Amino acid sequence: MRYITLFFLTVLCLSASAQNIALKYVAFNVPNVKAAAQWYHNTLGFLVAMDGGDAYVSDAGKNFRIKFFAEPAQKNNYSDISFNACHIAIETDDIHKWENNILKAGGKYNTDSRLNAIGDAVIDMRDPNGLMIQLISRVRPYYKRTPGWPRFEHLALNMSNNKEAALWYVEFMGLTIPWSKDPADSVRPVSNYRIPYVGDPGRNMAMEFLTTGDLRDYTKLGFGVSYVAFEVKDATTFVKNIVRGGAKQEGEARKTNGRLIIRVRCPWGNMLQVEQRVGK
Repeated sequence: MRYITLFFLTVLCLSASAQNIALKYVAFNVPNVKAAAQWYHNTLGFLVAMDGGDAYVSDAGKNFRIKFFAEPAQKNNYSDISFNACHIAIETDDIHKWENNILKAGGKYNTDSRLNAIGDAVIDMRDPNGLMIQLISRVRPYYKRTPGWPRFEHLALNMSNNKEAALWYVEFMGLTIPWSKDPADSVRPVSNYRIPYVGDPGRNMAMEFLTTGDLRDYTKLGFGVSYVAFEVKDATTFVKNIVRGGAKQEGEARKTNGRLIIRVRCPWGNMLQVEQRVGK
């Protein structure tokens, strides 16, 4: 993939930040939509909302959602997907309570519990469909907690160059860089961040960009299996802008259930769905 320079990014950025972008949900294909949603409700206390044959689960603060849908002909188990390719991080002030709930409900450990470099407790687990769940208890939470309840914190994806990817998502998509994993990086430019994060301007949810070997198998799944959804004010203009920056549109724009939907892949191949409310 061609190198994207700072000059190129600056010239082509057309006020993405003015779009008031929101990171809305990550979608996964599962064998049984209702069973998957109910598992997250029973195990983590998440809220469930049905929309036709699809289900959305959100944390108590409604900061982010997982969408479950069913495409029987597509992949619907994720046990073989590397944790470093994709995972969903859930932050909590009572990590062992939710760890035990997950185990009792048929979840499994992916790796043993550990402390990261800044003292946060981390437990990598999987739900019954193999989806990658990372429980985290922060020493200093990045986002406001809902006491006693877990909350979505970030979605991790693997990139071939995570620093370059973070800059692209900021310049073209209007996301922000809320923190770096290494506290010492807070005084450095983004190009020196060890593991960059990008988040929506509303400070509800973030994405973590990893660069850990050739583990980008998430991008091979396709939109029939998984994608990340964003909401903007003007989807057509927004997509034109990110395509100028190296993204590629997949298929035609379509309207469904009061939304204009356009699907694209970022320059690193990740599946992104851009949505705009347009009324019924």
